[in-house]
Amino acid sequence: AMASAAAGLSQFVRASRANRLLRGLYHGKTIRYGKQVSHSDRKTSRRWEPNTVWAEFYSEILEENIKLRTAPGVMRTIDKYMGFDNYIIMTEPRYLEGLGMQLKHRMLNKMREQPELSAEDCLNVSPECWNYLKRWDLKYAEEAAAKEKAASLAKAEIVEEEELMANYRKELQEAISEGNDLPQRPEPKKKKKISVKKLFIQKRLAKKAAVERRRKNIARVIHGKEADDA
Repeated sequence: AMASAAAGLSQFVRASRANRLLRGLYHGKTIRYGKQVSHSDRKTSRRWEPNTVWAEFYSEILEENIKLRTAPGVMRTIDKYMGFDNYIIMTEPRYLEGLGMQLKHRMLNKMREQPELSAEDCLNVSPECWNYLKRWDLKYAEEAAAKEKAASLAKAEIVEEEELMANYRKELQEAISEGNDLPQRPEPKKKKKISVKKLFIQKRLAKKAAVERRRKNIARVIHGKEADDA
């Protein structure tokens, strides 16, 4: 089940993104396109690239140095999380993409394969990372169960529609042979459509929830470190 969940996370590597964004850590920063307007109101097409630098980080969970291209803003965010491993594990997948998600999977898999590994064995890894692993596995186990349930319901609906059509054809043949009134054809079930306004509201709520989760993750890491120091 965990392997299927990890395989399903390849959706976070979007083909529409620039390839270099998949080879570094940029926390959602992308190349922006627009018009540069001069004093004479002459518009020139240009693009604004994010400020990027080469940086090397040490992962205590993987026990290796990782050199990659990143942005200064990401380095400040890593400082807020008080460690490279904390940032990779507890950051939302949509901010990692590509290389970040590969590192995340490697760290989580090692934590699963080595249950004796704990925060006490590391200097800058918060105990909250292991709580995050439990929530991660529980979340994707629930999603896998929900997908399986939805697939079984869809299959049952298809079987039900086929049975109705088979009964309709049988009744139709009998009505034609006996000269009776033709039976009414069964209508397919209408699928519920979500309005554009509702989708927009759902996206805004999801964005607010993601920001709140990030703040809580940082707070958990900071309070956990303070408790360890005390």
